This record gives sequence, structure tokens and C-alpha cells, in this order.
Amino acid sequence: MLPLLMVLASPFLNSAQSIPLFIPSQVFNSLSPDGTLDDASAYERQTRDKEIEFSPSQALKTASGHLPNPLPLTPQGTIYLLVDTSRHRLFVKEGDRILHEALASTGSGNTLADPRNPERTWTFETPKGTFSIQSKLEKPVWIRPDWAFIEQGDPVPEKMADRLQPGVLGKYALGFGNGYFIHGALYSNLLGQDVTHGCIQLHADDLQLVFETVQLGTPIIII
Repeated sequence: MLPLLMVLASPFLNSAQSIPLFIPSQVFNSLSPDGTLDDASAYERQTRDKEIEFSPSQALKTASGHLPNPLPLTPQGTIYLLVDTSRHRLFVKEGDRILHEALASTGSGNTLADPRNPERTWTFETPKGTFSIQSKLEKPVWIRPDWAFIEQGDPVPEKMADRLQPGVLGKYALGFGNGYFIHGALYSNLLGQDVTHGCIQLHADDLQLVFETVQLGTPIIII
């Protein structure tokens, strides 16, 4: 069983990519009642500039009542992921053969400006190119960045504890660099649309299949 982790991720901030941050669960457990950490200022400074997919708190509606069996693993490097953003599809492939096809949501392409500082903007795009699976997380916890509050018209909190939101990313998250992840979707009816803040969302069944199939280092090509 992989440890519970808190996850931060980053689309484009002020036209430059920021650095991803992964905080171990012991940090989550060390929060004081008032939501502070001994080194909270360092964490909070980085948190305010991180991004990960935001979805409203609503129970996930599954599209099917059963989970397909995990795909058989082949020698390292033969299975890879292909994400076609124009078709909103994620494919698990072996060479030219499609082993599994999943409906996916990707970045909206929208830009959000901080009303307190108009020069501070976020562009919510899914990066294109060739990457690899760098992390596999179970029960990820989201630390809501500044933009998630600004987007909702809410005040940005100072305490780390007020940013923690477990359960919104689904059961699994697979990181593929610079804070971008493949993770679950709370609103299954929005799958197949450009609605995310850069991450790739899948239905819970597809997410579990991908999580159980790919290994660290598995290539992911996004077009």
C-alpha cells in the first residue's frame, strides 16, 4: 500500500512553470489545531503558487457497475499512454495496438488573473509532449492553491489546514512531471470536455485500470 500523500501541481503561472511539490502524510498529521506548521511559511509560500485540478465537492457518479480486469503487464517500455486532447481520449497502447480507451477531460485553456495583482495570472492548459509516469499515489490530498479560492470569489486563507481537501481527486493520482497528474473526476458528466486546470481526469474505473497497469517510468505522450 502506498502512503497517503498531499499533492500540489502547477499549470502555467505568470507564463512560467512552477516547481511541483509533494508533501508526505506526516506533515499532514503534524498540523497543529490552528492549522500551522513549524515551517508553515515555506510550505504556504509554495502552496500559493501551485495548481492542481479543482472540482466542486460532489460525490462521484460512476458510469458502470463493474471494474474491468487490469491489463496484463508486458516487459518494461512496451506499454505506454497516449492522450489525444482534441478527441478527449486516453489510450493504453502496446505498439500500434490499443489495449484500452478511456474518455478524458483536459485543460480548459482559460486564463485567470489575481484581482489583487493583475500581473499574476494562471493559464490552465494540459502540456503537450512526451513525459513519463513519475509518481503513483493512493488517496491523494489536495492543497487548494490561491487560484481555487480566487476563482470562487472566496478569500485566500493563511492557514495550511484551511487549504486541505481530501477526497476530491479520486482514489489515485499519477504524476507525469511539473506537478501535472492523471486523477479522478467528481463530475463524470463533464468527462470528455476541456474543463480542467491542466490535469487529466478519468472515470474512476478507467483510473484504477490505468493505475494498476502502468509502472513508474511508463511513457505518456500528449498530443
